[in-house]
Amino acid sequence: MRRLIPAAALLALALAACSDDPGDVEEPVDTAANEESPSAEAQEPVELDLAEAEGACPFIDSAVLDATTGEEFRFASGGPGEDAEGEDAPAQLTCAVQTGEAAYPDLTLFVIGTEASAEVYEEEVNDKAETVDDLGEAAYWIVHTEDTGAGPALEMGWYDGGTIFEMRYTTPEGTEPAAVEELVGGFTELAGGINQAYADSLE
Repeated sequence: MRRLIPAAALLALALAACSDDPGDVEEPVDTAANEESPSAEAQEPVELDLAEAEGACPFIDSAVLDATTGEEFRFASGGPGEDAEGEDAPAQLTCAVQTGEAAYPDLTLFVIGTEASAEVYEEEVNDKAETVDDLGEAAYWIVHTEDTGAGPALEMGWYDGGTIFEMRYTTPEGTEPAAVEELVGGFTELAGGINQAYADSLE
């Protein structure tokens, strides 16, 4: 069975895709829930406007995030990924956002450059994931209910123009999975804004 592309495995996909053979892509392991986010090199969490934070944080529309979740997110920490140094390394940016009231809910965002194609990306998506229309060249969402460290987690990932995005919203323990699924529409809007903001930053 094909697996989701966990955050830490996105870099492996980005680097391995330099081969013409999609079969050379390294097999992903575990889910993004088991990965540290953001990296140890990220700045200390600060209370501020996301637009002023580092890493991938400025791409997140805090008003849409708050309206979608019904929460007030106030703390953000972002920076380059752990392996982003070096001329040949693909671009990597991370961001983690919290309310400050508790560890969860939280939102993490990973942005990683790749030479892989949209077709290679789609081949690595879990068969149980749902597709997302009108988001990049290929996109999916799935709700994790196990091994999240808290409550159910909504994972939404997409590929666009040589960049892989992975966004994950983890809820507090005790949240019903159905309630998380109801957030897909709002997070699709948030993802579209992130995608556009990132594209604008490259101009």
